Amino acid sequence: MSIKVLLLSPYSFKKYGGVQNQVNLIEKYLMSDHKFEVKVFAYGKLDSLDSNLVFNIPFNSSISSVLLFPNRKLLLEYINWADVIHVHEPFVPLLFWRLPKSKDYIFTHHASLGMLVTKILKIIYKFKNYNSVSTYVSESAKSNALSLNGDPVLIPNMIEINKNKSFNNIEGYLFIGRQESRKNYDFYVKLSNHNLFKNKLFYSITNKDTSDKNIFTYIDPSEELKTEIFQKTNIYLALNTKSESFGITLIEAVNNGNLVICSDLKSFINVLPNSYIVYKNKDFNSLCNVLGNINSKDLSSLWDKQYRDIQIYALEENMKKFVLLYSNI
Repeated sequence: MSIKVLLLSPYSFKKYGGVQNQVNLIEKYLMSDHKFEVKVFAYGKLDSLDSNLVFNIPFNSSISSVLLFPNRKLLLEYINWADVIHVHEPFVPLLFWRLPKSKDYIFTHHASLGMLVTKILKIIYKFKNYNSVSTYVSESAKSNALSLNGDPVLIPNMIEINKNKSFNNIEGYLFIGRQESRKNYDFYVKLSNHNLFKNKLFYSITNKDTSDKNIFTYIDPSEELKTEIFQKTNIYLALNTKSESFGITLIEAVNNGNLVICSDLKSFINVLPNSYIVYKNKDFNSLCNVLGNINSKDLSSLWDKQYRDIQIYALEENMKKFVLLYSNI
């Protein structure tokens, strides 16, 4: 008899994000395993939710598109179908969706939500007394998982490893991120206009047309086109200044043959613990120095080290942990 797993998230799947990426990967994995049936309840995954209102809420120096008040009848229909409900980023569902206490839950915490939200979560968990397991994707998200219980499970963000990938034999820089101040796109533009890098090719994947003359810009490309863009570059620049709990694009970049150079945020260093290459956060001269010096080194060898680091995020290995939870909760 199969186990029915409901993947549930408040985020809009009509916009790309790290949480959406992980839910899609888990759905794809479970669909290939005959021991499981899987459904996803989220805006953008169900046509019947299209008439529901999505709110754009400022959060963690970003704008999150979330479904605050889903169709209640439809939500309960999906919950009653499931044996296990796997909630990705539980704050909004727990506060607004009135999830029934009679089901088994797995709550996966993706973001660092701050002390106030963590306290609110702790009160909700205590008041509702859900039969649940708490997991977290990174050390930055651990405090939220701890608000549920004292023994949460670390299951990092996952990726399908390109097993035969090698370092890209083409020179180009790549930026990925929305037009938000914390993504630090201004540094990328400044870099593209710097005399030291005038012979480099610059590409960006973002959400708005910026019309920067030295940068080839792609607006919200498909996953297929995004993979093609990765093949045009060999260095991915993560220039973020704050509010990052993991950094899924770092492992995506390495997995697609790019060497990652990033700001020295703790969350980024934790992603590539044995192979990170960083510059001092918000320091443009430090970034230029790192990029200037890196050219004299063996880029392929540095990428090999980062590629070895990302093996811990392999989908197959980490999904074994979720399968165990689904089977035993």
